[in-house]
Amino acid sequence: MPPQGFFLDVPQNIIRNPACERCNQSASLDEEYMRTTLAAMGYARSAIARRVWEGAVKRSFQRRPEGLKSRLARDLTVVEVLSSKVNVAVRLPGLKVEGERAMRVFRKIAKGLHYHELGVRLTSDDELLLFRDQEILAKGLDFAITSRAWPEIDMGETFRYRSLHSEGGSMYWFEFYRTHWWLALTGEEARTYPR
Repeated sequence: MPPQGFFLDVPQNIIRNPACERCNQSASLDEEYMRTTLAAMGYARSAIARRVWEGAVKRSFQRRPEGLKSRLARDLTVVEVLSSKVNVAVRLPGLKVEGERAMRVFRKIAKGLHYHELGVRLTSDDELLLFRDQEILAKGLDFAITSRAWPEIDMGETFRYRSLHSEGGSMYWFEFYRTHWWLALTGEEARTYPR
């Protein structure tokens, strides 16, 4: 945690938490799926995402040509992006991501960060709340900027995270391929957040 398959080379400072084999294996297909989607979405902006795509992702397509590759082909879509300078919509390729699979992977990562930082397991779902970058930005908040003063652990271009702890709970900001980030709230912060 974060999944080693997301990396080209596993960094020395990768976090390793104790976990039973069943828990580790239960998320492996979801982690492979998320590595593929994150590498695809980061392909244009991240050299590491491109190398992960050209290496590990393409190898997984060759091993199981009818699996993940055909799934991604079904999930391709067209996204219209409005230009703020010119009132014209540009049509770009997009990728629909299976929310449940993404949440399983990101919840596992957030729980692992929490255990690593505080030595305490999060046992119930109401103790953890996750937000995608776009959800936060839509509210006019940018935790990528706000969290810069928080202590950071950097594992290269593939993964980095920042954390802040208080009596009411903890916040974890984590990012993949310097492109997509998530914010996790834990403890009372998560339980009392308006839903």
